[in-house]
Amino acid sequence: MPFLVDTDYEVQIRNWVKQIITQYKTDVLHQAELAAQAEMESYLRQRYDVAKIFSETGGNRNALIILYMVDIALYHLHANISADNVPEIRIIRYNAAKDWLKAVAKGDISPDLPEKPDEGEGGEGSGNQIVEFGSRPKYSERF
Repeated sequence: MPFLVDTDYEVQIRNWVKQIITQYKTDVLHQAELAAQAEMESYLRQRYDVAKIFSETGGNRNALIILYMVDIALYHLHANISADNVPEIRIIRYNAAKDWLKAVAKGDISPDLPEKPDEGEGGEGSGNQIVEFGSRPKYSERF
C-alpha cells in the first residue's frame, strides 16, 4: 500500500495541475512517490526505523514526512516534464525538504519518528564496534 494518498497533494497542488504533470497516468505518480521515499530513506536510515515510518497509514503518519515527501515527488514530476522549466516554488520547496532531511540526519533536528532499534548490547549485529581509547597505568622499572 502506498504511503501517500491523493488527498495529501491537495494542500500543495490543485488536482487538475497534478493530472497534467502526471499525464493522467497513475504509474508516473507512483514512480515519483517511490523515488521521493527512497530519497528520504537515504537521509533517515541511520537514525530512524524507515520501515516503520513508511508503513504507517492514515492519521498515524508523520505530517512533516508527508509534507516533504509530496514536495520531493512534485519536484521530480515537474522535472520530468522539463528540467529547465521547473517552477521556482517547486525548487524552493524541494531544497527546503533536502535541508530539513540533512539537519535530521546530522541530529540538529529531532522529529517525532520511531528510532532505529538497538540490535544487541554493544552494537552486536549492527556492524558497530566498541573502541576503547587509553593506555595502561605507567610502571616504573627503577627500584
